[in-house]
Amino acid sequence: MARPFEQLDRQRRAMLWLVGVLLAAFCAALMLTTWTVGETMPTIELTDRWPSMAGLSGLIVLFVLYVQHKSRQLSALETQLRDHAVREAALQARFSELSFLFDTSTQIQLRLDLNSMLDLAAQRLVPCLDAHQSSIMLFNEKTGELEVKAAAGIDSERVIGATVRPGEGVAGHVFTTGETLNVTPEIVKQRFPQAIEYGRQIVAGLCVPMRFRGNPIGVVNVTRTSGEPFSDMHANILASFAEHCAATVVKTHHHHELLQTVRQAA
Repeated sequence: MARPFEQLDRQRRAMLWLVGVLLAAFCAALMLTTWTVGETMPTIELTDRWPSMAGLSGLIVLFVLYVQHKSRQLSALETQLRDHAVREAALQARFSELSFLFDTSTQIQLRLDLNSMLDLAAQRLVPCLDAHQSSIMLFNEKTGELEVKAAAGIDSERVIGATVRPGEGVAGHVFTTGETLNVTPEIVKQRFPQAIEYGRQIVAGLCVPMRFRGNPIGVVNVTRTSGEPFSDMHANILASFAEHCAATVVKTHHHHELLQTVRQAA
């Protein structure tokens, strides 16, 4: 991307040099067309040379207008190149985050202990999404509640073991509806006033459902206590990861059930 910007700079310098040369040529031509040699000393006859002066002035005006037009074109091209560079950088960051998350998913698939799997996922989510806290909640069919099975970051010890019923608060709403929520303090105040935790400052949050073949099994949460809100790109990446993680959790449950059946049969 540096080469196009270098070419633009060279074109600008060339245009400036051309303007300078043309102005010098204009001054020289003006002197030549208005300067005559008399019998005793040189004299200037401006009234006799006005057509030449008008023609030269018209040419310089046209050239200046042309330079301005090309300068605007170069500025527009530079803006397009910079926008392209920003989009390319954002796309690279997105794929980098996605690769990091799916690498985490691949690693947790290699573990048979569900708790260690979820702990690893929660720990990796914090640096990957530049968050300050993450948690993974699974639905307990026996109690009918969502339970925090893994957490990482700020106040993770206090969050572990917390429960919420489906439909209650942000996590309960996401679990019931399957809607991904990009949470801000304003959204919490308007839609979930009962979920406000006084004394705990959260400026941004993401809550995405964990679903396997359309069936909800839990939710994934990430929050920030400072900084900027999460973008739609972050939400899409986290949703993809949550779906992949849900499949891993279900497969692990099935594996444990199969092992238990084999042990009972033996």
